[in-house]
Amino acid sequence: MMPITVIKVRFESSYYNYASLASAARGIHKTEGLRGFFAGFGATAIRDAPYAGLYVVFYEWSKRYGSALAAAGKTNGDGPVGAPPAISGRLAGMTSASINFTSSLLAASAATAITNPPDAIKTRLQLRPGKYHNTLQAARLMLKEEGVKSLFDGLALRMTRKALSSALAWTVYEEFIRRAESKWVAKAEAEV
Repeated sequence: MMPITVIKVRFESSYYNYASLASAARGIHKTEGLRGFFAGFGATAIRDAPYAGLYVVFYEWSKRYGSALAAAGKTNGDGPVGAPPAISGRLAGMTSASINFTSSLLAASAATAITNPPDAIKTRLQLRPGKYHNTLQAARLMLKEEGVKSLFDGLALRMTRKALSSALAWTVYEEFIRRAESKWVAKAEAEV
């Protein structure tokens, strides 16, 4: 997907005045060759591998915690210890879909925040290959010229996009699995 990402980033940027995606692809190939389509690959790998692991850990933890809170709200009527009655009532009414959706929002937000520095570096490498040559050099230059804040450029937009897309995808996936499993169990019980 790297070539598509590089073309997209440059087409959207004000650094380049490409008239179309095709002209962006031709321009990249003309000035940088095939290598230009893989700008930022190292930073992308450094971002994506930890993101996936962090997301799953945060998602499973949040889902387990949310389920426990919902169960506590249903069983004792008071909800979690010290929770106001309004929160207890809402927790008791949580469905597995709402727990999955909320867990996914939280997990994607946390994983995105932690992995944003490599994403900011990747974007710089893709936009300005003449200035930024590799991941380490780009990180050093960004810190030197703009400070730590530059490593969190685009965080709010990326967090919003990742959180919402993850929440929708994982909620649909989990709901599909839950329904498929319940049908399978019902069929197995009917056969017994």
